[in-house]
Amino acid sequence: MEEDSACRDDDGGGPRSGGGGADLISSLPDDVIILVLVRLRCARAAARTSLLARRWRGLWTRLPDLIFRKVVPSLLLAALSSLIPGGTSLSLLDIHVPANLVSDPRTGQATDVSSLLCAAAWLSPATFRFNHSQQLVYPYVDLSTYFHRATSIELHATSIQLYDKFLGYVHPRFELPELQSLSLYACRVNLADLVPRCPRLRVLRLADAYEISIHSASLEELVVENNVIELWTGRVHVETPVLKRLTMFLRTRGDLCVSISVPPLVEKVSWRCLYSGAVAGLGVWGLLAARLETDEESNVQQGDQDARPRARVLCLHMFARYPINYRGVEAGFATEIEKHMVTDFSGLEVHLTTPHHVFGAFLLRLLALPRIRTAVRRLKIVLQRSEMKDICTPLVNCSCDEPKNWRTQTISLTTLEKVEIQGFEGEDHEFDFLKLIFRCAPMLERVSLQLSEGFTPNDDWCTKIHHIFMAYPSLECTIDHSPGSFYGRQTCAST
Repeated sequence: MEEDSACRDDDGGGPRSGGGGADLISSLPDDVIILVLVRLRCARAAARTSLLARRWRGLWTRLPDLIFRKVVPSLLLAALSSLIPGGTSLSLLDIHVPANLVSDPRTGQATDVSSLLCAAAWLSPATFRFNHSQQLVYPYVDLSTYFHRATSIELHATSIQLYDKFLGYVHPRFELPELQSLSLYACRVNLADLVPRCPRLRVLRLADAYEISIHSASLEELVVENNVIELWTGRVHVETPVLKRLTMFLRTRGDLCVSISVPPLVEKVSWRCLYSGAVAGLGVWGLLAARLETDEESNVQQGDQDARPRARVLCLHMFARYPINYRGVEAGFATEIEKHMVTDFSGLEVHLTTPHHVFGAFLLRLLALPRIRTAVRRLKIVLQRSEMKDICTPLVNCSCDEPKNWRTQTISLTTLEKVEIQGFEGEDHEFDFLKLIFRCAPMLERVSLQLSEGFTPNDDWCTKIHHIFMAYPSLECTIDHSPGSFYGRQTCAST
């Protein structure tokens, strides 16, 4: 205490230097000291500088950015309540309550998160971030009359419910007229009611949303990530006429209901959906995942000045789930695939994980689906061989080769220009499928075969593929052998 007294002026106004000189820092103007406090990037650390001298006390409350980390909620609520609303134009209020501090260590009681949020909203920050790491004790929050000045809000709190507990919906007076960016993580909110109350909203990010129903005339970017199946209803309804970027990751049990209306010239699309269990399929083939993404490589080749719509690829991951057989569900499979065609596409990529099943019959039915048959210009098939090589005996008891007449059928693939098959080994049914593609695609320009790793073609194989390619001399046909192979790349025929 004596040492502390010796370091202060007689009037207690500020600390002296160790050598007894004047305290030059405390003599600086308030605005300059506040610039020093801003560099601390922590409201708690800035508040502790009040211990240096009375000259510093209260200056932290005038910071344009307030960032709270590792502060007990009860003390945080007291700090927020001590601030004067409108006293300072608050640019940022960032609050993070870690799991080990969700309750007051002195009393063991958790602070009502509604009180914290209301105290924060009363300060009218332009940007507000709130992260609460544990299940909330009282999750209902009514922000009817707050955040009118906010342009960006980020809420990360498990099961927080942004509506009145008794009304059951967003308060009629609730509106965020200036809000441009909204991020909600694990929050429970009626988006169909909330989003229209944000007339200037441009960016919306959601994680683990209960239901995705969005209608906005201003939204330009939508990002959704739903990892927990139990938390949402499986409904996706989006109507956004000026959307530029769509990113969506979903998990489903097969109860997915999709209705999406976006402009055809949307700049970038990334749609991913994973299936839980064997819930959709055709024949022995089960659907594991579906993607629809912007093909950046193809767009670069077209050039930035090309007026055509940006190229997109529909990608399906299928697995031969022997002995499960999806018989008589062709219409249901087509409906399931349609759900993932959220915008136009020109490429189809099919990944087949198979223990040497015949895949031509399945691919023929897939390519015959109306939207695929009339849209696909580029087809890529990736064959991923399973180690279970003796499980399929199509000529005896496996339905993968049904219907048996698929080799002689014909469909009209008038838009197909390029075909690539990875993992090709040239079994009889693979040659049959290749002939089918040649026969059905009159506009075909290029065919590329990449042989599976470790496969070495013999003379009979080379003779077969040579005869097939030579029957279509106008096509550019190439064979890529596995890396390190003696054969390398061979061009069998070209224009």
